[in-house]
Amino acid sequence: MEDNQIPDDKPVLLKAIEIVLADPENIVKEVKVISRKYYDKYEGSKTKSQIQDIITEHIISNYSYCTAFSGGATALTGIIPGLGTVVAAVGGASADTVLCMKWQIEMTMAIAVVYGHDITTEEEKRLCFIIAGLGTINEAAKEGGKAVGAKAFVKMAQQYLKGATLQAVKEIFKKVGITFTRKAAEKAIPFGVGVVIGFTANKGLTWYVGSKALDFFKENDVA
Repeated sequence: MEDNQIPDDKPVLLKAIEIVLADPENIVKEVKVISRKYYDKYEGSKTKSQIQDIITEHIISNYSYCTAFSGGATALTGIIPGLGTVVAAVGGASADTVLCMKWQIEMTMAIAVVYGHDITTEEEKRLCFIIAGLGTINEAAKEGGKAVGAKAFVKMAQQYLKGATLQAVKEIFKKVGITFTRKAAEKAIPFGVGVVIGFTANKGLTWYVGSKALDFFKENDVA
């Protein structure tokens, strides 16, 4: 009912991300493969919580490097196949931003799976968008010394989940778009330097978002 009541006023960034986002079912399959590997290795010698930590660290590390390299590529002019077409179709959102958020949301979905959440449902999918978006906004605030701790972040996310989640996703990604637009000035630098900045900034941002997703899903473990 919520989808029928709210008009299609999604931010451009959100529309672009949805086009390039991986199928949640494929993410579930990948997490199951990774999880089986670590459970086979550590079951009996480590607790379930410890194994979940190891799996999540693996996921965060992988996605952080994905966004790091996508940042470098787009700083050099968008050599990611197909992404230029996507961005041209929706307009406005930079290839770097779309790719960065795509990986961060997929990472959040993967962490959600580790802790027993069914990301193939629309509500759980929106939850992952909310967590990833809030993580990005909070990381930007961190530069001004306003970052929230783990408990405060979880509480903030839970507040958004109390209302209409689709509207919450739209509001959060409007803020995310503003955050990235403000940071876009960092790209206006001599050729070549952007590769280093894109690599470092995207990797650090994704690692931070992953840590916030971990805070939330550890607190809301349904596995």
